[in-house]
Amino acid sequence: MRGADIEAAAAGSWHSNGSPPQVREAAGATRPYERIRGPSDESCGPSSYRPSVLASERVLLWTTPHGVTFQNQLEQLYPESCVVKLFFVMAESLDERTRNDYGAGLLHFNQFCDRLSIPEQDRMPASEVLLSIFIADAAGSISGSTANNWLAGLRFWHVINGAQWHGERSECLRHVQRGLRLLAPPNLNLQHPPITLESLIQLHQGLDYSNTFDTAVLAIACLIFWCGCRLEELVIPAFDSFDMTKHVTRSILPIVTLESNNVRHSTLHIPWTKTTGNNGADINVTSRDHLTCPHAALFRHLEANPNIPSHAPLFSFQTPTGAWTSMTEQWFLKRCDQFWGS
Repeated sequence: MRGADIEAAAAGSWHSNGSPPQVREAAGATRPYERIRGPSDESCGPSSYRPSVLASERVLLWTTPHGVTFQNQLEQLYPESCVVKLFFVMAESLDERTRNDYGAGLLHFNQFCDRLSIPEQDRMPASEVLLSIFIADAAGSISGSTANNWLAGLRFWHVINGAQWHGERSECLRHVQRGLRLLAPPNLNLQHPPITLESLIQLHQGLDYSNTFDTAVLAIACLIFWCGCRLEELVIPAFDSFDMTKHVTRSILPIVTLESNNVRHSTLHIPWTKTTGNNGADINVTSRDHLTCPHAALFRHLEANPNIPSHAPLFSFQTPTGAWTSMTEQWFLKRCDQFWGS
């Protein structure tokens, strides 16, 4: 479990007079990585069942009357530390990005229920009809894959709260999902063309290298193109999704540069990849006689952003105020799209 002492953490976090929310908070507290918290205007109606937490924590810390009853039953049968460990291990079955995606689905579901004044006790177990109406309500505004993610998050939320899932064999829900895919706006289903060397040159020519944000954007783009990296391996998905066990940080600095046959090359280790998981991988960054040289772009970014702490993500950048912030996938893609979107 990534070195976390679950029993010790549970014992330290639990109070003998603990209420159900405290049990779940104790389970969340045992997760051993730090996060960068960013502002968010996403919310639903005030409720003791839905505290204001990060999107990635909603599947664990948001509950319902059914979930509270289920947890109370567990506490009557088993030691509190065992219940904390149960919730922790179940939450750890999902990676940080999946928890974040599932949390977004829970938010939309509860906002929908608030709008229709659905009572708390009717939100879990969610009936087949409620699930179908929820997805149908979003038709025309979301893609089929987004609907699938929302439903997968709701299903996991039911499982972790000991609730029956009524969407498994629902013919109604199946037809709603099919209809939603057919009604999705065309732009949601477009496949983006591959990024070519010409695209990278266009980006290079358009960016402003007196801007620390732009130097980070080019470094990321060049590493992805020349070194075969995935965006998710270099950049955090969102402010509340930073995971030190998964995302590369500036703690790997300094990066050593070697030279052979007039070719400069460096190696940097990333802690996670889609194919190797937490074994990570070494990325070999080799200089190229080209204006989009990945080695030059990487070191330009590091030189332009020197005063950033070692625990920050590698592609964090300094702001005009002298502070720093983390590059996110959305920011990176939005900037690239300003040149590639047309």
